Amino acid sequence: MLDLLRSERVRGASWYLREALRILAEAESPERAAEEMRRVRPGMAPLDLIALVVEEAARRGVELGAAVERLLAYVDKAQEDLRRTISSLGLRCPADFATISFSRAVGDFVAARRGCIRSLYLLESRPGEEAAEAAEEYGRHVDVVPIPDSAMGAVHPDYVVVGLDGLYADGYAFNKVGTLPLLATARSIGATSVAVFESYKAAPLPSPEPYRVAVETLGRSVEVPLFDRFSSSLIDIAATDLGVFERPAGELVERAWAAVRKALGLG
Repeated sequence: MLDLLRSERVRGASWYLREALRILAEAESPERAAEEMRRVRPGMAPLDLIALVVEEAARRGVELGAAVERLLAYVDKAQEDLRRTISSLGLRCPADFATISFSRAVGDFVAARRGCIRSLYLLESRPGEEAAEAAEEYGRHVDVVPIPDSAMGAVHPDYVVVGLDGLYADGYAFNKVGTLPLLATARSIGATSVAVFESYKAAPLPSPEPYRVAVETLGRSVEVPLFDRFSSSLIDIAATDLGVFERPAGELVERAWAAVRKALGLG
């Protein structure tokens, strides 16, 4: 049942969360299934969150099926609340933006703030496989200008906007490979960096080592990370379903976990 999670290379953390909960509901041993799933994509924090929920539900005597249903309801509400945060976010408009790869949350951002976006520069996140889908989806709303990852320093956007696959208690964040140099570039040219993500992508745990994949480069197979692990201090603004935060770190992780536990009746 985990083969689908292992083989997926396009969909993001929210999709993984929903699929993982479906697998969990059919598992003979939820605890074992949760631990196996979190090893499928290290750094994808919703999979860590599921393992924590399973452990906490067992410890507190909460029926796992009820906890899963409440978590799904929390996911739906978080996505709706994030869209409201995005719509009310104060930004200078019109402006040029840059992003990388594909993110459902960034897609919501582009759709909601399309009147603010003059041009959207899209980086590919090689060896990721999401750029074509990103160009098609974002292109429904704004002018998308695809550029190779190596040319990110050649454009000077006003804002860089990215999704997040994970935010951890030690202050490290995860997103598609290429996010770290993009955020560093944004810092060097004075562009404001904005991360848009839901609170269920925060995990009150130390950050793991990123998931790695083998790629062929100049006739040689080498292992590279599929996700970047970077300091969350590179993010100027975090737009979340819990509100807007500057330089997100451990405090946001704690608030996110408290909100999840309360929603699931584990508080």
